[in-house]
Amino acid sequence: MGLKYLCYFLIGGTIVSAVTYYASHSRTIFAAFIANLPVMTVITFLMIYREAGEAAVVPYAKGLLIMLVPWLLYIFTVLFMTPRIGIVPSLLSGLTFYLAIAYLILKRF
Repeated sequence: MGLKYLCYFLIGGTIVSAVTYYASHSRTIFAAFIANLPVMTVITFLMIYREAGEAAVVPYAKGLLIMLVPWLLYIFTVLFMTPRIGIVPSLLSGLTFYLAIAYLILKRF
């Protein structure tokens, strides 16, 4: 059981490290490509399937689509606000919007 979580940690850390490396070396599109690879969702789908079967995978996938809306709002906030107010305030604003919209969605479901 502990080995499973160590593997998750290593995969996540590798992805974050690769994205940071390439983004800091002006390979931002490639860094974004790596960040958006569905590696984590593939692993998550497989682990959910292993633990609970197909019946749990489908609602999780639907939930990912629903939660895409607040995530996109977060990204657009950071994209448009960073040049105007800086990175930290734009991240906080984006996170606030994400949490507010996600709360409303979670409250509805």
